[in-house]
Amino acid sequence: MAICVGLIGFGLSGRVFHAPFVMNDPNMTMSYVCSSKASEVKAVLPDAMVVSSAEAVFTASDVDLVVITTPNALHFDQAKHALENGKHVLLEKPSVTDLSQIEALCTLAKKKGLVFCVYQNRRFDGDFLRLKALIESGELGELKHIDSRFDRFRPTAQARWREEPGVGTGIFWDLGPHILDQALCLFGPPKWMHASIDRLREGSQTHDWFEVELGYDDKRVRIASTPFEAGEMRRFNARFTKGSWQCVGLDPQEEALRAGQMPWDESFPSRAAQQRNTRFVAHSQDDIDIVLEESTQGEYAAFYAQLRDAILGKGEAPVSMEHACQLIYGLCLAEQSAESGQRMSWSYTPTL
Repeated sequence: MAICVGLIGFGLSGRVFHAPFVMNDPNMTMSYVCSSKASEVKAVLPDAMVVSSAEAVFTASDVDLVVITTPNALHFDQAKHALENGKHVLLEKPSVTDLSQIEALCTLAKKKGLVFCVYQNRRFDGDFLRLKALIESGELGELKHIDSRFDRFRPTAQARWREEPGVGTGIFWDLGPHILDQALCLFGPPKWMHASIDRLREGSQTHDWFEVELGYDDKRVRIASTPFEAGEMRRFNARFTKGSWQCVGLDPQEEALRAGQMPWDESFPSRAAQQRNTRFVAHSQDDIDIVLEESTQGEYAAFYAQLRDAILGKGEAPVSMEHACQLIYGLCLAEQSAESGQRMSWSYTPTL
């Protein structure tokens, strides 16, 4: 059975992160694209019907899955409308910015027996998959402290909707959903969170810097982003009881996709800078081996494969609705911490 897909929006997200993986999956067909850029859509998807109204996608009888990549403020109403019309939904991150909204969408999806999933694709980054494997194997002992960063050198504010005042704009709601989701996926909810979210660039209209600490009984996790990293970015620095693991640079899949390399290319993602991973194996305090690792291949295509199977009733969605709710709670809790300057206790369990 082919799953017919309707894509809402053909900006960077729709064009780079979604269309290629629908095209890559033999059991999916891009039937509709809602966009004002008809010529751009047709250049990539000549057989798709281009419409100017999202309503036409929500009500189309030949659409099974709606992929929503519009600005954050539109997510709740559009996802709700799609679900009400009996469509499965894949919603770009951040799904919404209010806990009651994500709970309402999950409740509606469960009531209608539909798949509702948030696009947390960085669970399928190669670096994250390698880190997860190291933790599960116990090769370096027990993880005690980790820094997870998503830094860039963008010292000048830009004229784009993500950097304008509004609900869900700013770097925390752009990158925070990725790296907080990874932390929650690995370690579960923390006991407490302590956040600082600020504007450091001249002329910034919304936050462009953040640091959030997650406290657990036996470990500390820090997630952060700065727009002033002109050197190499240390994506992960994980410290274990028997060594450490460091990763420099970003997973290359995004850069390769931006460069026009498609996931069905046998050498994907070769058209991008590769990450550098180093493992420090401690035999004792004074005897530490340094091991340069091959970078681990990421699998964004696997996200869509799991989503497809979930729609066909053959497995679970790649991101559960419970996890989607936990993430929005955590993001909102971090904002509360930053506004109050206080450490905030985690006191939420989804009841869907």
